[in-house]
Amino acid sequence: MRGVVAAPPRGRPPSASAAAWSSLFLLLLSSAISPRGAGAFSAQAPIPGARPAATAVPAPPDSSGNPPGERAGDGDDDGGGSDDAALRRMQSLHRPVASSFAPSEFDPHPALDNRHLQTIAGVYLRKDPDCAYVSDSGFGGLARVLGATANLLRADAKEARAFWDERVRVESSCERDFYTVDVKYAGERRARYHSAEGEGLVILIHGLESNSNASLSTDLARSYADQGFDVACINFRGCCGSGPNDTLGGYHLGFTDDLRHFLSLVKELYETDVGLEKRPIYLSGFSLGANVVVKCLGELGESALILYNVHGAAVTGAPFDGERNAKYIDAPGFNRAVYAGNFLKTMKKRARRQLDAFCDGDPSTPLFDFPGAMTATSVGEFENAFIARVYGFEDNVDYYRSTSCYYYLPGVAVPLLIVNAGDDPFFDPDFFPVEEGVDGGGLAPIKMVRTGRGGHLGYMFHRWNSDDGALDQPNGTGRSPGVHVSPLEQRRWCT
Repeated sequence: MRGVVAAPPRGRPPSASAAAWSSLFLLLLSSAISPRGAGAFSAQAPIPGARPAATAVPAPPDSSGNPPGERAGDGDDDGGGSDDAALRRMQSLHRPVASSFAPSEFDPHPALDNRHLQTIAGVYLRKDPDCAYVSDSGFGGLARVLGATANLLRADAKEARAFWDERVRVESSCERDFYTVDVKYAGERRARYHSAEGEGLVILIHGLESNSNASLSTDLARSYADQGFDVACINFRGCCGSGPNDTLGGYHLGFTDDLRHFLSLVKELYETDVGLEKRPIYLSGFSLGANVVVKCLGELGESALILYNVHGAAVTGAPFDGERNAKYIDAPGFNRAVYAGNFLKTMKKRARRQLDAFCDGDPSTPLFDFPGAMTATSVGEFENAFIARVYGFEDNVDYYRSTSCYYYLPGVAVPLLIVNAGDDPFFDPDFFPVEEGVDGGGLAPIKMVRTGRGGHLGYMFHRWNSDDGALDQPNGTGRSPGVHVSPLEQRRWCT
């Protein structure tokens, strides 16, 4: 199956489809869901009382294969979710919106469609225009890609830091730690997270051991800003690059606390500054960040729109089920040596730093299994020794079953686009829960797209042709070709 690529933007395009289809999906939502949509819904039914965050979540099986009791999310229970009838009403209203997004074709150069090449090139070559779209499908296009590898190890962290307009340090909800938010404004800054010209705010969540300076973070943010959205990228605790965080933990696969806290801060901003026009909020994320976004939406249910004005989300590389995926990321051979090995290197460094900062450097600390973490040869072993112990899970299996976003899909109430690659080396290739989305008969307004190629967050070397639009076509707007028309008309770029 192929899917999802939108017209490349004017000038230097954001690489591959991840940025293009996400921005177009959010443009569709900005027109299809009125900024007064939350009020309209609440007029049909009063805002319901709070319920446990995961009432609509199908419980995972326990070790015996029997389903346990309902699980609540591990974020703050601050109004997330409500009764099933209200949830179903909002899902019914939003299903047509999610269904209306028609993905187009991701067609990588046939010599460059290997899943590992896609995955690794997505990290190192994403910013090179000759690797984003290949206009010559023959040897000429391939030669330009090979030429770009000369800059493979070029350090661009300084360029990434310069990309963002503002960094904000935010005290966490527990008031004992902090996270940082990097902001890109679509126009002239009027207030924090709000530009004069902005059509809404996109909250972006990065992946495991990543941050706002990652190529995909800036790629997505650039595309959103080009389409008129302000962007706020949350750096998980300890990931901002300016030093360690202030508590033993940091974040994990299902850590929605900081996202929910930030949503409450933005809500408070609009409530206290009466001069600001209330604008819609959108969520976006990749890999681990995609899991956090989807889980958060499932926890909040219709409260995502009613309480926090979240109108929808677009994510890529959603893990769905950590328990299923563990044996793939840790598979002997290339995956364990390259992918798991790279993650373990930074995760062990973080564990050593946390031991020194919060456990007096004592390797026998009861707070987590430090020897087990240091001798781990797989991500699963490390998560069993460190993540599970620090956050109170029984073991890494309990951690996966408690936090994987698959179990939260039925609780999603606002339009959500999920795009994964069928050849993603991190994930179980036989598991893609399309039955939970609009194309598989699910109740939630989720559009799921699975491309045949793309690797993990790659989507590189797309073969551009005239049907995709012009690579460098001035339109007087400074945005992608066609963005001068209404957002609903943008669907023509995705058909």
